[in-house]
Amino acid sequence: MVKLLFLKMLRDMKKSLAAYGICLLIVGVGFCGFCVMSVAKDHLLVSRDLLYEKSAFTEGFAEVYEAPAAIKDKLADIPGIGEVQARIIKEARLTDIGDGNARLKLISYEKGGRNVPMLFQGTDVKAGELQVVAGNAFLEARSLAVGTKIHVLVSGKDTELEITGGGISPENIYIIRNIVDMYPDAANYDVGFVDQKTMESLYGMKDMANSFAFDLDPGYTIDDVKDQVEELLKPYGCYSVYGREDHQSASMLDSELDQLDQMALVLPFLFLFVAAVVLYITMHRLIEQQRIQVGTMLSIGITGRQIGWHYLGYGLTIGVIGGLAGGLLGNVCATPLVDYYRVYYNLPDAQAGISMKYLVIGVILASVFCSTVSYLCARKLTHLSPAEALRPPAPKGAKKTLAERIPGLLKLFTVPGIMALRSIGRNPKRSMLSLFGIACAFMITATLMSVSSLFDVFLFDNLEKVQHQDFTVYFEEPLKTVDVLSSVENENIEKMEPFAETQAKLIRGNEELDCTVQGIDRDCELVHLYDADGETIHVASEGIVLSIHMAQRLGVGVGGWVDVKVTYPEERITRVPVTAVMEQYMGTTAYMSMEGLADISKYRNVCTGLYIKAASGAEELIWKDLEGAPQVTGLEGRIAKIQKWRDMMGSFDMLIGMMVALGILIGLAVLYTSALISFEELKRELSVMLMLGLSAGECLEVISVGQWILTAGGVLLGIPMTFWMSHAFAVSMSAKMFSIPDFADAASVAESAVLMFIAVFISSRLILRKLKAVSPVSLLMERE
Repeated sequence: MVKLLFLKMLRDMKKSLAAYGICLLIVGVGFCGFCVMSVAKDHLLVSRDLLYEKSAFTEGFAEVYEAPAAIKDKLADIPGIGEVQARIIKEARLTDIGDGNARLKLISYEKGGRNVPMLFQGTDVKAGELQVVAGNAFLEARSLAVGTKIHVLVSGKDTELEITGGGISPENIYIIRNIVDMYPDAANYDVGFVDQKTMESLYGMKDMANSFAFDLDPGYTIDDVKDQVEELLKPYGCYSVYGREDHQSASMLDSELDQLDQMALVLPFLFLFVAAVVLYITMHRLIEQQRIQVGTMLSIGITGRQIGWHYLGYGLTIGVIGGLAGGLLGNVCATPLVDYYRVYYNLPDAQAGISMKYLVIGVILASVFCSTVSYLCARKLTHLSPAEALRPPAPKGAKKTLAERIPGLLKLFTVPGIMALRSIGRNPKRSMLSLFGIACAFMITATLMSVSSLFDVFLFDNLEKVQHQDFTVYFEEPLKTVDVLSSVENENIEKMEPFAETQAKLIRGNEELDCTVQGIDRDCELVHLYDADGETIHVASEGIVLSIHMAQRLGVGVGGWVDVKVTYPEERITRVPVTAVMEQYMGTTAYMSMEGLADISKYRNVCTGLYIKAASGAEELIWKDLEGAPQVTGLEGRIAKIQKWRDMMGSFDMLIGMMVALGILIGLAVLYTSALISFEELKRELSVMLMLGLSAGECLEVISVGQWILTAGGVLLGIPMTFWMSHAFAVSMSAKMFSIPDFADAASVAESAVLMFIAVFISSRLILRKLKAVSPVSLLMERE
């Protein structure tokens, strides 16, 4: 008997192969995504843990302006702190590589100590020698070999360093000069590990340090020792004490792992819901058609429970095959994603192996979900007696539907259109499921399309609307503003504006935020600050301008206040009013007037950099003039940075396009399945209409009008769902260094609506082909 029922199931599924195939595809894609993200997360975790172990990554860090290295012994005496390492960290510009914009973040280390590079090639540096272990990604990007000598600018002097090896450490898992860069560019910015004594000699810091790294004893956290560390290092300009979880490099990786976890949790259920819609519509129609078959099976002794298990098998088959296919494909497809992350996050190659866990989870979850849907469809029928099941169901009531009760509405439709309206009203369950399925497909499409606009707000607005300079020049140390402006003479420079930056901590109640405070002229033209309404913001003589991200972190708005703590040249805490909040979501830079910064930090009449506007066509001349200037440690070109980002966004847009296409296909699957069931139900009516002389296109209105109405309703329902999804993604993806705004926008929503209506048109064309193949005479001769 089991064999007979199994063969019957295979025959039934073959008859509706398109609907079941669509359902299987959706389940497979959903669990492929689940498996890809889960396996990628496992691989990254294994790689991260291996790197932490090999490099002896410490658990706490303290940054100062300059302190005796011997202070590390006093740090080690603080309860909860274990081994302490004194380091020197400086940024040096490469003078013989690239266009003058390439830099290395030089970090001192001692072989066998803490925070050492994990070597991929070559050897460690020798004590006291002018040697460097460069970031492995930098060597590959620049095609440099071990033994090559490079030139860096150290304290205004050209210094030659020999590359002895290439490696990585947790400090350059994600290496960027500042958060505005976002995407690592190893060819122009990476780390270089130099011997401790060599660094002391290069920078004239014998027995001195500007960074301390330390381990924590078991049971202690960074919060347990932070206040004592700050108090001890206070005389030396301590501006930041943080744990491993707040380290920029490690924090970005942890944030990405959390996002993978959340996406892996949400993705399969979203696809399962859409698959459930398709499966329910298909199974409900099948069981209605097989009522007499069920009665026959009951009358020959097959129990209702066995029949229930039989129909449950339809969903179980879809779930097992879809989950298995998705899991296997996901394990395969995880490799390219892991390889991409290893480049983006600079991690060692540590394999986590094929995950049977996620394969089994996918199969079980998909099977339970799909088989439950099938059982719910068959539950009522299996409780009937044989005599009840053999009788046709009682005809549905002929009450007017809601649409028919609306005065004048029916006059807008032809007879086929009225039939479509009645079909929607008299099949409320199927209509509602189709509506929600279309809404989900629309939400996926609109959300993904909105991601492209997110980068305009998140990244390009800052580069194109806030920054109006052509070049930004950074000095090695604060310089007298008058001397700088008088010394930079170039006829191709249209405008120069100095700025001063200092590290600070913003405090509001129990909330603290490490940041950079930048002082600019009150009438600054090369930095244009604006609020959420697009209104221009000017820095006040007293007060501070925060970004939206910083204001949200601190829980403060315009008219409120923050305590600004600076540690250089001496520690001072000043209460400053918040005069404006600018529309910026990335980075932790606050703005003040030059006078305001001078009042809280004694940065009086000095600057740490210049904004420069070049004459048209003279950018290259100015670049060559500035790149070799003394005291210049950094030189950035805004236009080049924008172009670099635009180029990188090209491949990202292609990925988004593929995912948008997937959303459209899901919508098409729901629409086509619903239309296909309607077509099967209305075959006889359509045949009669064909016999009466109506064309296939006119008969199509009976189905297509209903699809257009359901799609319009699905789009309207999907719009608030899209904004909710946008907000949910924004909250989950935001990190300590940036916030994600609610990125759904009207243009993307409108474009997605157009794409969904195109899907309706395609679905209608597919049904039209079936309609043209109908033989009215042969169909009308058949019996139900």
